[in-house]
Amino acid sequence: MGLRTVEQFKESLKDGRRVYILGERVEDITTHPILKISVDTAAGDYVLCHSEAPQVRDLFVIPHPETGEPMSRYFEPPRTPDDLEKRLQMIGTAIRLTGGLPFGKDIGTDAMYAIMTTAGQMGKPEYSERARNFLEYLRRNDLNLCGAITCVKGDRGKTPAMQAHPDYYVRVADKNDDGIILKGAKIHITGAPVANEILVLPTRQMRENEPEYAVACAVPANAEGVTFICRPGRGDRTPAEFPSNRPVRGLVEAMIVFDNVFVPWDRVFMCGEWQHSMMIAYTFATYHRFTAVSYKIPVVEVLAGVALAMAEMNGIETRGHIRGKLVEIAAYVETLKALATAAIKSPVMYGDIAVPNPLITNMGKLHFARHYHEMIKIVQDIAGGIITTMPTYLDWQNPDIHDYLEHYLGGSSRYTTEERMKMVQLTHDMVCSASSAHMEVVTMHGEGSMEAQRMMILMESPLIQYRDYALTAAGINVQ
Repeated sequence: MGLRTVEQFKESLKDGRRVYILGERVEDITTHPILKISVDTAAGDYVLCHSEAPQVRDLFVIPHPETGEPMSRYFEPPRTPDDLEKRLQMIGTAIRLTGGLPFGKDIGTDAMYAIMTTAGQMGKPEYSERARNFLEYLRRNDLNLCGAITCVKGDRGKTPAMQAHPDYYVRVADKNDDGIILKGAKIHITGAPVANEILVLPTRQMRENEPEYAVACAVPANAEGVTFICRPGRGDRTPAEFPSNRPVRGLVEAMIVFDNVFVPWDRVFMCGEWQHSMMIAYTFATYHRFTAVSYKIPVVEVLAGVALAMAEMNGIETRGHIRGKLVEIAAYVETLKALATAAIKSPVMYGDIAVPNPLITNMGKLHFARHYHEMIKIVQDIAGGIITTMPTYLDWQNPDIHDYLEHYLGGSSRYTTEERMKMVQLTHDMVCSASSAHMEVVTMHGEGSMEAQRMMILMESPLIQYRDYALTAAGINVQ
């Protein structure tokens, strides 16, 4: 089939999948007032693949390695630092050009390449063959994906085998000559209802008595027994919001229930190999945190721009304490970008697949998460209380009171009052709205908690080597 159009992608979502939001089942997610935002956001990838700008199309589209047919670059495993840099560029370009992150083929191939990397280490050629075949299936059909990693977990103080309910972690409930039966639930799955395929991976290291939880497989979104229960995101702008030429973009989160879902063997990439569950989860986490750093760069660039714009509009950009705050936010953004570049330049190779440097990738994600709330505070401080008390656009349009607002809500003469109010609206959206609060929690827990990043940094950091340096410097023999 090759590259799909936006229309073909949207049509593919009308496949009978079971999607619930606000207590009701949705028959057509492409027309639902909230879910259609997710559909249009995910469709951004297909828009870019058909871009008339050669530099954009050349970034997102490459020839199939065997047939030469155009395909998404996401479906070619990264093998060099340049390939990883292209992923970084694709994610940033998607946000800058479409206003949102499609978050399908990027996170989906994070999972796909974790599967392929781990399959190559398990010593079972059938897993590698299945993974290669499934990748080819993705290429031919240009599919949108989601990675289903996080289990609901139940009592966090207990391992999967100790839970009161065995399905708190997704497991293989049964298997036969034809395939496996999957049971359990995954949660916090971004963009799940707009995916064509779900890639299921173990969420943690499993133990010897937990082989049924060591499972990786691919499940069609409309498979019998699959149900999506969505947490609402925002819909289109309301008449009360100042207008923007940028469309509303965003993806809803979903819990995915697997209620005795049959998965044929050709879609199973791990089944019981508990010894390798850590590797597949660890490799996915590294890829996914690299994706996280990649998409957060354009987000915080705009956040830094909002800080400066509001300082200018309030006429305080030259004040010493404001300049100090701008330095902090600039250093935050540029450090994140530098860590992303460093992770690209020194990848870890598994066969011919390049994985972003795990130590530096986790440092980048931890840097973003640790300081994000402080950056929000800086923008709130610079912008002032008007970002929570501003009159609405409906007030602005009312001729009885418009002149009052035009007169009294002005700031620096460099900008009109309307321009200032539009920036106030954007600042409100980014630092004190319901969606910004959601983003703050995503920053803490999305792509793994900060403690998960600390653990991986500790595992990857050559602290023993540094200790030996210190022992040598102190005149102590290294054992």
